[in-house]
Amino acid sequence: MRRLVPLASLILLASSVLTYSGAQTQPAPAQKNVRSKEALVFEALRTEVRFEKDGTGTTHVSAGVLVQSESAVQQFGLLSLAYIKTNEDLTVEYVRVRKPDGRLVTTPPEDFQDMASEVTRLAPMYSDLREVHIPIRGLAIGDRLEYAVRTRLHTSLIPNQFGFAYNFFKTGTMLDEELDVNVPADIPVKVKSADVQPTVRTEGERRIYTWKASHEGEGAEETDPLADAPPPPVEIGSFQTWEEVGRWWEPLEEERAVVTPEIRAKALELTKGTTTDEEKVRAVYKYVATQFRYISLSFGIGRYQPHAALDVLDNAYGDCKDKHTLLEALLKAVGIQAYPALINSSRKVEPDVPSPAQFDHVISVVPLGDRTVWLDTTTEVAPFGFLMVNLRDKQALVMPPGKPASLVTTPAEPPFQMTDRWQIDGKLGSEGVLDAKITRAVRGDL
Repeated sequence: MRRLVPLASLILLASSVLTYSGAQTQPAPAQKNVRSKEALVFEALRTEVRFEKDGTGTTHVSAGVLVQSESAVQQFGLLSLAYIKTNEDLTVEYVRVRKPDGRLVTTPPEDFQDMASEVTRLAPMYSDLREVHIPIRGLAIGDRLEYAVRTRLHTSLIPNQFGFAYNFFKTGTMLDEELDVNVPADIPVKVKSADVQPTVRTEGERRIYTWKASHEGEGAEETDPLADAPPPPVEIGSFQTWEEVGRWWEPLEEERAVVTPEIRAKALELTKGTTTDEEKVRAVYKYVATQFRYISLSFGIGRYQPHAALDVLDNAYGDCKDKHTLLEALLKAVGIQAYPALINSSRKVEPDVPSPAQFDHVISVVPLGDRTVWLDTTTEVAPFGFLMVNLRDKQALVMPPGKPASLVTTPAEPPFQMTDRWQIDGKLGSEGVLDAKITRAVRGDL
């Protein structure tokens, strides 16, 4: 699977509501609107997260936004709320529009549409990710949109562990934003806050972290589109070390990388005529990378656990973790070790909060003599040992068999010199017209 789904799908809901935002259920006192020229104003957003010792939990979001333009009506005319069907329940407590004169227009449950998540419709991915779409009744310029949603995580994919990440709203004006994370007081947790620092209080057997923030302005600061995004401003989790994360992950993958007679036969076929370990690895890598389509089947624990290597071989498709598992099993069959590395393809990892939720991709690590070869079988036609630029110079969780898992930085450069060659063969006519053929050959980043 090229994209791993985060540990706490509550993150998905929190991210979704940040697209709409704001919460106020009573009419505000009449006052001059000093932000009348803004397309919309988020008046308040409150997210309350509660985790239990077994890893289950709830997230409650109440939101409201002052709509001040036709573009805002279009933007917020359809709410989309995400959840994972296998292990979550989503309850919409209310969705309503408060008119300037105090009248309420409520969108009833019969208008809600529950459908497959957009990512499963756009990508080669089949999943239990779902979205509840809510067309907002009666929304017009000058209205206040209000809603409240509760998501219950009734089954934890990682028993007795929990994790959560949160992004503060930065793409417009947010007057009042609050995040509460409520955890058992006797469970140690790792907490990281980039800018806004939490207050912490204890109530009986619970410990509650509270962050408060606001933001003025039409949009977020411009960032380099080629640069990795930073970690979320708030991360919290119950894993204490990366070694713990590895101990949880390794059995999920190890039991699927079994060398069956069919796997052994295919490995011997692929490596016939090779004389060195590197030749064997190159042959197996080329086969797995180019002969297996990328299709992700991610349901329940399948978000983290690969399919059995033999199933991947028979199906001729798989996601990143499936293709790694097949590569590992084929190499194991000819006496060569390979092991997985979890990595994030789009943002930096926060090393102080160990969690599998920080990763969205799996690549392979193969020791060859005195060097280490990094392989990504999902890029299909990439040269041997080449990692795409978004995977280079990144921290990855490497899990060698029999050793503690640890964060290791991937190579900053490709294993060969990158080249970009242009060749122009042409003729300039007497009238100044150039008749030419241009050939460009690129090796490396395009």
